[in-house]
Amino acid sequence: MIIVNPVNRFALFASQAVFSVITPPLLMPRVSNLKFTRSFISCCFGRSYGKRYDTIIASFQGRYDLAMAQGLARAKDIVGDGISVVADCGTGTGFVTRQAAEQFPDATFIAFDILPGMLSQARDNCRGFSTSIFHAQADTFALPLDDQSVDLVLAQNTMPCFEEFARVCRPGGVIIYVDSSAGWISNTARRLVEKLQLFEKVMGERVDLGFYVLAQKRGKWQKIEKTCSVGTKSHERVSSLLRCPLDKSKVAMKRGSLLCQHGHQFPIRDGFPVMLAKNAITKSPP
Repeated sequence: MIIVNPVNRFALFASQAVFSVITPPLLMPRVSNLKFTRSFISCCFGRSYGKRYDTIIASFQGRYDLAMAQGLARAKDIVGDGISVVADCGTGTGFVTRQAAEQFPDATFIAFDILPGMLSQARDNCRGFSTSIFHAQADTFALPLDDQSVDLVLAQNTMPCFEEFARVCRPGGVIIYVDSSAGWISNTARRLVEKLQLFEKVMGERVDLGFYVLAQKRGKWQKIEKTCSVGTKSHERVSSLLRCPLDKSKVAMKRGSLLCQHGHQFPIRDGFPVMLAKNAITKSPP
């Protein structure tokens, strides 16, 4: 049990102040895609807060998950229980993956983070779940997923890459973006997502300290069968979900790494596929 002390209370206040300021600009693609912006967010969450993030979550005293819970409930109202593949973008400590896995236990989850230290925490925190959960190192601006391959996209307290989220989301699928501490800007956030004109429906509301924005992709929702069969080996299951971040071609496990159809090879480090374009090694196609 983590005791909520004055330091934790200060961390809660600081997070509310910081996210209230930085979240609106992050919802503008021209701002969020800047190298400086992305480096700043990576530094804050990975290097400054990374090892203390569980303590920050504890400082919310059970309120950290409320906005995402409302968003997940609304998603169920829209698409029912027919969620097959879920992408958790910027998974951090894996808190959101665990929360969503309780709501969609039959789905396959693939959780991304650009920081290997956060992925290690997420993997540890997701152990013991019967749900299929995989982790991969990736940039949320270049997700290693095929177009229209995911039913539900989740992102909490991370970069809101709505254009990329819309690319990987299936027609009729749902994207949920949550900020856990800047609730007073909920209407601004919703309007900024609407201005992107990427979605058939955009809704959202303030929930306690935070807010959620839910966006539904244009098109007819159709339930599909689960992507990965139970009997398939773990590495085959995750490679069946992933795509090359450079050209979106299929990848396969080859001698301890992932190799795409066009010869881009990606290493596996500490058990995680490193699906970053800058880490690709070009080889002759198989």
